[in-house]
Amino acid sequence: MDEDLGAYLRSQQVLGPDVHKHHEQAILNARPIPASGRQIAAKPPIDVTAWIVWERDGLQIIQTAAQAWAGRDVLVAIRDIRWPVLGVWLAAQDVRRR
Repeated sequence: MDEDLGAYLRSQQVLGPDVHKHHEQAILNARPIPASGRQIAAKPPIDVTAWIVWERDGLQIIQTAAQAWAGRDVLVAIRDIRWPVLGVWLAAQDVRRR
């Protein structure tokens, strides 16, 4: 291996699980996770438009899918560097079918 390339590779940091930690934000309109016995899976998932209110970035309207519901709460898929998991529970008023 070329000496310069070897030195370069040794100087690189290994990215840890918190590499994007500084990007994370709370979702201000997120609802608590309902008890599992109350959750009903959407089979198949339902195409929806959801209103997300980020802690620092404010309102964002996303095209996504409803994965489940529990009473008046809906679990929508979200894949965003600011949110550490792949879904968020929202009040039904923040979700509309497409």
